[in-house]
Amino acid sequence: MTDTARITIRDRVIGRVAPELYGQFLSRRKWVADQGLHDPQHPDADDSGLRGEVVDAIEELRPTVVRWPGGCTGTSYEWQQGVGPQDQRNRTVDWHFGYDVGNGFGTVEFVDFCRRIGAEPQINVTTGTESLRDALNWLEYCNGAGDSQWANLRRAHGRDEPLGVRYWQLGNEEWGDWEIGHLDPQSHAQRTREWAKAIRKLDPTVSVLGVGALRADLAVDWNLPLLRAAWGQLDFLTQHVYWPFDPNAEDGDYNRVLSGPYNTEAVITAMSGLIELVAREKSGGQAPRLAFTEWNCVDSTRKEMSPQWRPTSSMYRMVDALAVASFLNVMQRHSDVVGLANFAQTINVVGALLVTDDAVMKETVYWPLQMQREHSGGWSVAADVSCPQVAGEAPDRSEIGIPALDVSVTADADRLWISMINRSRDEIAARLELDQPISAQATRYLLHHEDPLVKNTLEDPDAVRSATDSISLGTDPIVTLPPSSYMIIEVPLDQPLAVLQ
Repeated sequence: MTDTARITIRDRVIGRVAPELYGQFLSRRKWVADQGLHDPQHPDADDSGLRGEVVDAIEELRPTVVRWPGGCTGTSYEWQQGVGPQDQRNRTVDWHFGYDVGNGFGTVEFVDFCRRIGAEPQINVTTGTESLRDALNWLEYCNGAGDSQWANLRRAHGRDEPLGVRYWQLGNEEWGDWEIGHLDPQSHAQRTREWAKAIRKLDPTVSVLGVGALRADLAVDWNLPLLRAAWGQLDFLTQHVYWPFDPNAEDGDYNRVLSGPYNTEAVITAMSGLIELVAREKSGGQAPRLAFTEWNCVDSTRKEMSPQWRPTSSMYRMVDALAVASFLNVMQRHSDVVGLANFAQTINVVGALLVTDDAVMKETVYWPLQMQREHSGGWSVAADVSCPQVAGEAPDRSEIGIPALDVSVTADADRLWISMINRSRDEIAARLELDQPISAQATRYLLHHEDPLVKNTLEDPDAVRSATDSISLGTDPIVTLPPSSYMIIEVPLDQPLAVLQ
């Protein structure tokens, strides 16, 4: 059966799509940065100790910003252990996870890696075990240009010029009792204000990210004190969101995982309202934007925190790729509020890449990241979508209806990109309505498999991957989306959208 839908593209811009939405998160933990990316003994390692095939796969995603060293592992990271001659760096215990980890991939190596792949480095400051003094010394080591102790130490380590690290995040999930450095809302708000203030005094050019909370029971009690205390000191309010699924559940939790981004979109709207409320209290001033510094689907049955864990098999299905594509759409649609995001993670642990000693495999979720990064415009354009509903789940797991189609429209001066996820198990024919003429020929980028629960595996690494072809739209453009599929249509414009002229 083919359902019908209508996508009406409006001559109204939502906002500039920040390139920083297409970021990645690379923690220092074992089998991610340590051994996954940096493994000097590996046959594929180059002179910098990085595995060439892994670097190439990450570079293909063209991430705009990369967050490091954590995550939970970052709240107890000793940055001084990861600078200077590599042969003098000891292995140390990761105090969060309780096992030893290498320090060969430290600050300079991280920044060099980011520059190599064209990304901006985002450093997560240690808040659990280190002091504000340590954070300021780290900033001075990275960005100091004067004749000062830590800038001179960087020079002694062979880097005369500042590293120019722009993004600095203050901590990670301190609202959770699992985190080293867990705080109550008021204490966290005050610490964030003081640390942000000091960091800005040392380097006024940096962007500071304060740790927010997306959890329903903390959304107001945590974020409101933080916004009030640190208003004017923060460029971003961070949020973390994961959409759990049980692959052994009936139908693989299909409806649950596809509902995750839909439910999160409502929270974005609520959070933007909270920020606006404080803006009114403060009589203006620069409001922070939202930054999703960790986001992804997650298999709730897998345990990857133990010292014994090794990457051996893939995690993600085709349906999870649809959820990832959907949240990219959500962030584009809310480009007036969301200004930065780090997909969590790049390698192995909820990773876009499965990296073993012998293989580098692109998970299904790799492909929507690659597709939207390559095939999106710089402006988010409003669109109305009329379509059937499909079964979904609310956060409390009660049944709800959600739109069968999830759509984001972006544009540049001479072309339009229409990003569409078909959540339905049925084919959908979508009529495109636009106030101005478009080219009869368009390019289609498609991610689809007849089985929405299929995985890419080491034995069949290309079961799910994107395909590209040309399609004819004609005078009455209708696009047919296969069941459980993701599609981007790139449409040349005969003239720029009026709103972009």
